[in-house]
Amino acid sequence: MGILLAAAVVLAPWAADAAKKSKPKTAGVPHRFYTQTNNPAGNTVLVYDRRGDGTITLLANVPTGGKGQPTPPGTPTFGLPVVDSQGSVDLTPDGKLLFVVNAGDNSVTSFQVTASGLKRESQVSSHGKLPVSLASSGHLLYVLNGESFNVYGWRFSSTGKLTPIAGSDQKVIAVTPKGTKDKNGAPAGIGFSANGDVLAVTQRALPRKYGEIDTFVIRRDGSAEPAHATATPGIDNPFGFSAVGSYFLVSNAGYVATPNGSPPQVGDFTQFTGTAATYKVSNTGKLTLVSNVKTGGRAACWLIVTKNGKRAFVTNTLGATAPTVGVGAVSSLSVAASGKMTLSHQASTAPGFPADMALSNDNKYLYVIDPSSALSAPPPMGLGIKSQIDVYRIGAGGSMTEIQATAATLPPGISGAGAF
Repeated sequence: MGILLAAAVVLAPWAADAAKKSKPKTAGVPHRFYTQTNNPAGNTVLVYDRRGDGTITLLANVPTGGKGQPTPPGTPTFGLPVVDSQGSVDLTPDGKLLFVVNAGDNSVTSFQVTASGLKRESQVSSHGKLPVSLASSGHLLYVLNGESFNVYGWRFSSTGKLTPIAGSDQKVIAVTPKGTKDKNGAPAGIGFSANGDVLAVTQRALPRKYGEIDTFVIRRDGSAEPAHATATPGIDNPFGFSAVGSYFLVSNAGYVATPNGSPPQVGDFTQFTGTAATYKVSNTGKLTLVSNVKTGGRAACWLIVTKNGKRAFVTNTLGATAPTVGVGAVSSLSVAASGKMTLSHQASTAPGFPADMALSNDNKYLYVIDPSSALSAPPPMGLGIKSQIDVYRIGAGGSMTEIQATAATLPPGISGAGAF
């Protein structure tokens, strides 16, 4: 959200190794949906009960012990107090541990998920400035710090206790398409390859015509090797991404002509053409572009995939028509064995700026947070004052049917999403 905006399967042997891992034991794990408020006065996690029909009901508002991020003056976030990234909330695949960034005080909080609610286990320094995104794999957790341009990692226990990993602190870097050193862009997300051997970070361009994807090979002790940067010509603003087999699927918010630090011209339909790109990733972190397809909307910022890797969902933050009205704001794309995506369906959200998403553990329901869905002025650029969550049932071929829209009474800065 912001330049949110500035919003790319045949299994390789190393991916096949990951598939051999035993399935997590999930008996007794409560079905929940989570998002954070990003409240500068005191960050909290909103906990929802997720019923069998996919609908949700608010259960609790749990303090993280940290602070959310005030809307930074002079930055192109539309004046919305969100964490401008994918993955500010990370839920482990077994639904038993939840991790949250506190962007306002540079900390990370871990929770153990219990039948009686969230139990806070650790709150630790992010070892950088402005933590925006988290990624877990196995018993490793890494954070992306957006202003200090670095990543940092921990090992976590079965209860969520975080132990720092020596040698995990590495700088995020950038190069030109010719491979020469370049100025960093705006970090947007962090994530692991399917087998956990490679860590990746996306950077939006703002406003040059190529973004960056950094890769870090993970050593046996969990530490990260120095970054290898890859410029992404034609994919101007890589934002959210997910791993499928030997591929990274990356959303691209599209070219933005506005200089960094200036408000984006969201009404200019020559900008923000959303796409979704596929990169093949090697076990050394080398990236090779496979394809780049249109998502049918503008500012494609968030991208998640189903467990079987055959379908991806993308939120187009500026929709498919006028900004903030929500038409065509969620896209469903099939994923071929080659990693190439094909647009198959679109759905609308409430007016606002649809953002991060989560799938239920059975992949039957999709949850989309919609920060600032209640507008203080008409489109195209009313300032959001409240937020809501839109819920969809996933049908045959990846179709989406909205089954619930929560009341637009949530804080304007809700950020991140996790579901089980």
